[in-house]
Amino acid sequence: MSLRLLGALAAGAAGLAVLVVYYRLDPSHYFYPRCLLHWATGLHCPGCGTQRALHALLHGRWAEAAGHNLLAALYAPVLAFGATERLRAELSGQPRRNSVLYRPWFGWLTVTLVLAFAVLRNLPGPLGQWLAP
Repeated sequence: MSLRLLGALAAGAAGLAVLVVYYRLDPSHYFYPRCLLHWATGLHCPGCGTQRALHALLHGRWAEAAGHNLLAALYAPVLAFGATERLRAELSGQPRRNSVLYRPWFGWLTVTLVLAFAVLRNLPGPLGQWLAP
């Protein structure tokens, strides 16, 4: 077994362990790290609500997950696809850079969406209230 495959399997096991923890323990009832930006400034970062959104997604509650963090709910399938692509690449020996996730336009799209989401969820008014966790 190659060292790269062993590393990929270890990363997959760690990711699976995190998913099990988030499935079993509801972040709104147990201690999880709090957002330092929100604590210090009152602003919502792009990741605020992601822990609760992940818990809701793992229980199949898509609308609730979108209410906690719309961006996390929309990008969860992209992350699952990326993990699957990584495992496929490691098992087949093909480079991962062939995936759409490694195209420059996809990276710029992601950065643009995260920055726009960070700004929009902190605006006063109905849009900011809807996007806030």
